[in-house]
Amino acid sequence: MIELAQLARYRENNRLEAKRAQGGLPHSLWETYSAFANTVGGALLLGVIETPEKYFQSVPLADPQKLAEQFWHIVANPELVSVNLLLREQVQIVTAQDHPIVLIEIPRALACQKPVFLGSSPFSGTYRRGGEGDYRCQISEVQIMMENRFRELPDGAPVVSAVLDDFKPSSIQAYRQRYRQVHPHSPWNAICELSFLLQVNAVYFAMDGSLHPTWAGLLMFGRQEALARAFPGLQLNNLLETRRQEDNACDFYFSARRQLQSQHPKDIAWAINEALVNALAHADYQDHPQIEIRADSQEIQVVNRGQLRRPSMPANPVLYQMFHLIKAADGRGTGLLRIEAIWKQKGWSAPELTDKPQRREVLFRLPVSRKVQKRQTLQQRVLDLITTEIEVAPDQIESQLRLTKTQTENLLQALLEQDLIEQNPASLRYHLKA
Repeated sequence: MIELAQLARYRENNRLEAKRAQGGLPHSLWETYSAFANTVGGALLLGVIETPEKYFQSVPLADPQKLAEQFWHIVANPELVSVNLLLREQVQIVTAQDHPIVLIEIPRALACQKPVFLGSSPFSGTYRRGGEGDYRCQISEVQIMMENRFRELPDGAPVVSAVLDDFKPSSIQAYRQRYRQVHPHSPWNAICELSFLLQVNAVYFAMDGSLHPTWAGLLMFGRQEALARAFPGLQLNNLLETRRQEDNACDFYFSARRQLQSQHPKDIAWAINEALVNALAHADYQDHPQIEIRADSQEIQVVNRGQLRRPSMPANPVLYQMFHLIKAADGRGTGLLRIEAIWKQKGWSAPELTDKPQRREVLFRLPVSRKVQKRQTLQQRVLDLITTEIEVAPDQIESQLRLTKTQTENLLQALLEQDLIEQNPASLRYHLKA
């Protein structure tokens, strides 16, 4: 962090840039944003000049708050700047040499975020920092950034044999509708479809500058015939109600989600969806994968007829991030732990994740007996009543919840065994266990 009290001691360097900005935001500011992000990060000072004697001096700004808001409005527009790396607190109005200035702290972009570029093409809008100046990157430099990006996000590489017409429009529309529901104030809601696809890494530039679906984008939104060419043998089967093969991962997820929400409580439906997304994110799509979800009266099964990789991140991180953006996945690597916790809380048999190499199958079994669900719902109603009344008698439970004496006795016994309630020996009434 720059010491503002010692502003006159600073001069421009590879991590510090001053802009007069008395006439508004200078265009060169955005070149510096790109350059800092693609190099080692840095700080921008608006309302500061470098004097001929090579020291910093603040100058009066007519409306520093307006400058800050203008900057934030532009940097958050993905059609103008490829990625917004900043948090709100990284754009501040501070005082230096008795004048308010705008301090913008720009972090170094991750390899998977580079190149950070301006406008519609990385080949013409990518900059790097060198000494005190910003320099437009050569095509070869942009290509190196892309290659490094693909090493970190392999499913973010372009499928050069596919074109944008290989996307299924209705799948994109369904995804964007869900995104708007969970992010109603996102600037991504107002941008065009191509810009949106670029933001979620469904589309990227090939080394010759042409636009193509990424591997993850094709999996998520591709037409069936395009997926068959890119991923021979791929099958996404929803067998929850009727035998149905979906075209792509987006259709597969939403089809299963609709049925699960109609059949299960919210937390259970979320957990099964998380298991489904994990199967999609970890599958080896170069090995004739078949993924399906099926159910019987006792359990839900998510089957990956391929291989399960167990790295620190999913085998398909871009695909996983797409699901995380619509809150279909935990996004923190703790989804399976949360599923186990939900099942434990309900007293159900633990979910089982089994890798069967000899059958080339990964099976995730989630016990969800309808009888068990009904019993758990009644237990919760008893707990709710005890919470409200502080202490209740068995006949009070019978009358208020319209249960038989046997049902009440069984429910109370189950709650006692789970160590959730206890009985007052004097009154023979039940209360929550402290």
